[in-house]
Amino acid sequence: MSPTILYVNSQELKNITNACLKGTGASPAPLLRYDLPADGGSYQNFVAGGVIAQYYNPFAPPDTGQRIPVKIHPKVPPGTIIGWAQNLPVQYQSNNVPNVAEVKVRQDYYQINWPIVTRQRQVGVYAEEVLAVYAPFAFGVIQNIGNG
Repeated sequence: MSPTILYVNSQELKNITNACLKGTGASPAPLLRYDLPADGGSYQNFVAGGVIAQYYNPFAPPDTGQRIPVKIHPKVPPGTIIGWAQNLPVQYQSNNVPNVAEVKVRQDYYQINWPIVTRQRQVGVYAEEVLAVYAPFAFGVIQNIGNG
């Protein structure tokens, strides 16, 4: 099982991009790949200040590897990477496990205009929801990653 999407903070995405562009370990070349059209298309698709958009997992089944998108999530704290596997193995795909996780909603967003007791108007917006996690093993978290 491999994650199908990675969520990171903007600081972490910058650190990953810097590590890939600098090149690490025994390889003197940067860990970067440019995809160009086979017909010799123009270089108009290059963007200044780009970031890493995908991570290539060479160990993902079916032995051909898998490209995993890296997305910025506003609620992920710095120094954290969250991996989410959206595709469950065959033995877990049944009626008892419909999804990896889903939000169960008893009542969607609603608004209450409270009675006027002062010159200020009181309004409340509420939602009654719960997160149902059917496959906790399909999530992974890496924490305490140093900056830089």
